[in-house]
Amino acid sequence: MKFLKQLKWNLILLAVFFIALGVVLILSPGATMKTICYILAAILIVVGVVFLANYLRNDIVGIIYRYDLVIGLSAILGGILVIIKVEQLTELIPAVLGFLVTISGILKMQNSIDMLRLGHGTWYVAFAMAIINIVFGVLLLMNPFGTMELLLMWLGIGFVYSGATDLYVTISISHKLSKMNLSTEIIPSEEE
Repeated sequence: MKFLKQLKWNLILLAVFFIALGVVLILSPGATMKTICYILAAILIVVGVVFLANYLRNDIVGIIYRYDLVIGLSAILGGILVIIKVEQLTELIPAVLGFLVTISGILKMQNSIDMLRLGHGTWYVAFAMAIINIVFGVLLLMNPFGTMELLLMWLGIGFVYSGATDLYVTISISHKLSKMNLSTEIIPSEEE
């Protein structure tokens, strides 16, 4: 259960970062691509530090076959690479952000199927959110918006939507798992 609690908080933190990045893009769509690159680099570095801290905090049994060290170092190196190569990346950032929105939708789709398998009554809500998320991400990748400022504003909306729906799905699954855990603790075993 400790692993699931840590995973829940990591996902919540990532969703909050998505929402924060989205709000920045909505409020300041005219921001330079360099600013967005630096925000993305900061997010990658913070996520990397969180994964490294989890790796160093857990005993070997708690981390075996979990790749917190690899994910943490990769995210930190990715953040540093973004800072170093900011000039070359400014053209790619809209596509990368649109791709992240799409991936968030695909992950949410898997989560909705997991909710169905757990017997969660509102799995279809998460599934609908996932479909909207995927469509929105693909639309962002196609970039029919004309101006960079408009694209960035829509990217911001996509990130806020992705983060908010990620929070909903994470909290829903966590709540269902905690109810299942409580029910298994309440039901006496046959040996008693």
